[in-house]
Amino acid sequence: MTYTGPMRFAHRGVVQSAPENTEGAFQAAVDAGYEGIELDIRLSKDGEAVVCHDGHFSRLTCGHPTKYTIRRLADMTWEELSRIEIPYALHLLPEKPPKHADEEGLATVPWRLFGDYVEAYKSEPRMAKLMRFSDFDAWLARQTRKITVEVEFCAPGLMPRMLEILEKSPNREQYILFSGDRGILDDMQKTCRTLGKPAGVRLGANIRRLTEENKAFIAGMDLWEIGLNDRQYTREDVKYLSDREIQVFSNLGDYPAWWEEMCGTGAAGFKTNYAAAFTRWWESKNAGRE
Repeated sequence: MTYTGPMRFAHRGVVQSAPENTEGAFQAAVDAGYEGIELDIRLSKDGEAVVCHDGHFSRLTCGHPTKYTIRRLADMTWEELSRIEIPYALHLLPEKPPKHADEEGLATVPWRLFGDYVEAYKSEPRMAKLMRFSDFDAWLARQTRKITVEVEFCAPGLMPRMLEILEKSPNREQYILFSGDRGILDDMQKTCRTLGKPAGVRLGANIRRLTEENKAFIAGMDLWEIGLNDRQYTREDVKYLSDREIQVFSNLGDYPAWWEEMCGTGAAGFKTNYAAAFTRWWESKNAGRE
C-alpha cells in the first residue's frame, strides 16, 4: 500500500532499533522508509554542535560505569564526549505503544519499567556513540534516499556554528531548524536576519498551543512549520497557520485515538516514538481504499 498519511518523523530516530539520537536509530528510520527524522543538538565546551537531547548523561548511560555520567555536556570537549558509551541495554523501546497516553513520557526512561541494567547488559552488551552534527550531516549526504530532518536546538548559542556547517552542506534543503524555547527561538531568528540563512534551510517553532499570546509571539517570524501538542489544536488552528503558509507538525501523541484525530486535522507531519505501530494502524484503517 502506498503511504499517503502525514509525514512520519522518527523522534530521535527509531528508538526500537538503537539508542536515541545515534546513527543506528537514524539509519533505521531511513531504511524503514519514513519521511523524516527529529534530532536534538547541544553545544560542547569547545564549540561543537553535538547530537544529544539531555544536558548531562545520567539517563543515557543508565548504570554503565563511566566517569562522565554526572558531568554536563556543555562542560566537556568533543574529545571527551566522543569516548562516552551509550548502552543498548534497556534503551530500546518496545514495538507496541503504551496503553495510556500519559505513560508515554515514561518510555524515555525505560529502566523504570523494564528492569535492571546490570542484568540486561549480560544479554545486550552493544554500545552506541554520540555524534557531532557535522558527522550527522556527512552521514545524511551518503544516504541514497532523501529524508527531512527536524533539528531541535536544546541550548543557546548554537546558530553561528550551525550556519557555518550548513553553508557547506549539500543537504541544506532537508533541514528544519527549530526550538521550543522562546529565548533560543528569538536568537535563531535574529541570527538568521543578521548573518543570513543558507538557501533551502527552513525554520520552525515548537509553541505547543496556538494561544493568542503565541500568535503574537510568532508574528513576523520566518517560519515554515509550527509544532503543536496532541489534543491541543484543531483543524481551525491548522487553517489559521496554513493561511500564513506555515505547516503544522504534531508533537508525539502515540495512541490510536489521537492518530485518528490528527489525520483529520490536516497536519503536515508528526513526531512519533512508534512510527512502525502507527504505520500498521494507518494501513489497517485504509485497507481497500486504493
